[in-house]
Amino acid sequence: MKNLILLLFIWPLVGFSQIRNHNRIFNDSVVYKDFNQGFIDAELFYDGTTDYLVGFVSLPTYYIPAVISFMCSPKDYRLTKQINPNNDYLYSNKDYYNGFKYGAKKKKKRRLVQGATSSIGALTLLIIFALSSFN
Repeated sequence: MKNLILLLFIWPLVGFSQIRNHNRIFNDSVVYKDFNQGFIDAELFYDGTTDYLVGFVSLPTYYIPAVISFMCSPKDYRLTKQINPNNDYLYSNKDYYNGFKYGAKKKKKRRLVQGATSSIGALTLLIIFALSSFN
């Protein structure tokens, strides 16, 4: 019984480590070549630090800013980064742009959820330390 409970708690953590299939990515087709490259570049070069901070700071406001930001796609001015070698290719190829935008949206959502859950974890640790110091 203990092994089953342990497996149920560890399975979701292991499931996130697999390569994600987004129904249009990692296909071996030449049709999706530019889309795949845009998605891969978004995973590498899109900066989601501000999204993480929005998720982390939005705990006192009941996550309203994080939910609003979660529903919106990233703005175009946040897509261009100087370290991206295909930065000029971003606006000249529509498939690359769609792949980059899709990957940036996925990364933005992931970073928002990470920020929100880490603020809950930090608050939980703070409560545990406060309760343990009073005893």
